[in-house]
Amino acid sequence: MRIEDLPPRLQAQVRAQLANAARPAGCPISGSEAASTPTPAPVVDRGTRGQREPNKTESDYRATYLRGLDARFEAVTFRMANGHRYTPDWVVFTDGRPSQCHECKGGYALGSQQRARLAFDQVRVEFPGLVWVWAVKVRGQWEISGQ
Repeated sequence: MRIEDLPPRLQAQVRAQLANAARPAGCPISGSEAASTPTPAPVVDRGTRGQREPNKTESDYRATYLRGLDARFEAVTFRMANGHRYTPDWVVFTDGRPSQCHECKGGYALGSQQRARLAFDQVRVEFPGLVWVWAVKVRGQWEISGQ
């Protein structure tokens, strides 16, 4: 769907929101230019809207392995070719860009863990320029793979 296909009132609202949207750090174009320029980027910065807090397992992982790094909880969502999205638990930024993605799970194998592993493996294939880490806490010890 194109903006031009919308009624004039909605066109004005969409253009106003696009013009006022915060642009990512380092983006060379302004909000009004962004409204007319298609963005093929597969990564979406989630900003501060709708974020939740890390649970105990995720907090423990950060305290153990990501201390001193610019690690942000659920900071980036990846859009995959199959239409699915994947948001890693922790994204480590180096020089303002994502460099590592960490997924941490507890020892209980829930049904959602298998789906998360499939999505993790798929996103690793589609975005090979990043370091992907899968960590599972079993009996108080972290089992880490994928580095």
